Amino acid sequence: MFKVNSVPTEPVRRLFTSGFSQMGAVTRDIDKRTYNVLQGNIDYYAEKIPEVKQFAKELKTLNPKDLGTICDTLELSEYHALLTSLEANIDRTFSATLKEKLLGQMVKSSKENPEGMDLVNAIINNTDSTTSKYALHVMSGGVLNNKDLARQMNATSKIVPEIAKETLSGGYTMDLSKQERFMDFIKLCVNQESQPDMIKFLFKKLVPFTDKRPENEVFNIDVPALIRSKADIEDVVARLKALPKFLEDIGEKFKDFDIVKYLTKAE
Repeated sequence: MFKVNSVPTEPVRRLFTSGFSQMGAVTRDIDKRTYNVLQGNIDYYAEKIPEVKQFAKELKTLNPKDLGTICDTLELSEYHALLTSLEANIDRTFSATLKEKLLGQMVKSSKENPEGMDLVNAIINNTDSTTSKYALHVMSGGVLNNKDLARQMNATSKIVPEIAKETLSGGYTMDLSKQERFMDFIKLCVNQESQPDMIKFLFKKLVPFTDKRPENEVFNIDVPALIRSKADIEDVVARLKALPKFLEDIGEKFKDFDIVKYLTKAE
């Protein structure tokens, strides 16, 4: 009698199919895997990782997008760049974090605080493997299940591509300085004092404006002051529209110009 192999077939992976992992900011393709494929992935990982087996039935009840994000996270945990001992340490730390608490937090977030899963999805889709692992390890402290930060997480997930480009550009630094800069920005946005409208305004309107201005090099954007400002967003947008004429009128005085105070009417 033939013995049937009960181990599920290899999962359909999405992140590292070429065997090469780009460093820094990345842009990954949309997840096109079917729900049945994703459930098959869970079966595969459940045979290899006891913690996945523990949540297997619950995982299969999640919505397809979040199940895809969890499959991506599991794929992330099995990818090892091993460029240096630093990456190896991150791999070990992330793997332990995923098993000990992150997986359970992601299941709970999907059911009770989906904005947390949207943020995880945005990070995985727009950063390299080292940054994603570092970020998710830091976020395993409980933020994914903090409903009080849902609005901030929703706004932040929409600007993760811009945050990644701003903080992860340049060559390899042999340390975690870029990853720390990325997470410092995420923490600044995912904060009770941060205003969701201002988070989106910063990268969707203000930065594109300043990038095109000849005064760009002298503009100093006080990011914390801007995103914590409770100024009416419609007033802020209106003042931005009026800013070119204002800059023309003040001439050389723009060197001492505080763009955030102007936009928010702060004294």
